[in-house]
Amino acid sequence: MISLEEKQQIILRHFHDGESQRKIHKETGISRKTIRKYIKNYEHAKRELIESNSDCHSDLVADIMDKPQYDTSKRKNVKLTEELMARIEFYVKENETKRAEGKAKQQKKK
Repeated sequence: MISLEEKQQIILRHFHDGESQRKIHKETGISRKTIRKYIKNYEHAKRELIESNSDCHSDLVADIMDKPQYDTSKRKNVKLTEELMARIEFYVKENETKRAEGKAKQQKKK
């Protein structure tokens, strides 16, 4: 989860320092999709402020100061059932045979 400070760093490094999204990703380790999302949100808020011809920059500053929000309402709850346990055991055994055959890179990781 990204902290408020990291979100601010992303926006400031991109707009103030002129760093690319890729460079920010390499140095911070934050996903490029996340970096892109925060930059687009900031640009959208900035564009709206300019189009409204308002001198009130507090909205733009408030956008930087808002904590990152995550929508968890669409996540599915998964119950550990016997069927799921059997599937996990199958994959564990399959990984063991692949390791024995020297196919370490072809294993299931998650």
